[in-house]
Amino acid sequence: MDVVSFHGGETTGSVGVKTNNQIRKNPIETPLQTPGGDTVNFRGKDYEESSSAGSTLLKGLTSIAVVVGALGIAHKKNVFGKIKNANIRKHIEKVTEPCYKICHKVKELVMSAYNKVKDKFSK
Repeated sequence: MDVVSFHGGETTGSVGVKTNNQIRKNPIETPLQTPGGDTVNFRGKDYEESSSAGSTLLKGLTSIAVVVGALGIAHKKNVFGKIKNANIRKHIEKVTEPCYKICHKVKELVMSAYNKVKDKFSK
């Protein structure tokens, strides 16, 4: 078997990129062409993912929120309190304490908004 071909000029494997030669405008005038020789194509089309500015911004804000939340939880659980070097511990506290305060403030705002919505629907 010289050529393994299915559906037009497409070879076996994943769906390949169709060229203009494989697209027939009038099926009666142009005969179906199969690739010559012993050809097998296993390459699919390479899709380049293009991301919009909004999705990039959303991904960035989400990752920042995760980092701030993790540092806030680390401060609350006193994860870095076991560090023996007081100088390093002081610098870590300077970073984790504001993150904890931000998390606490966000929690208060979410709980107050939840209570307002719950009160509206409970009446």
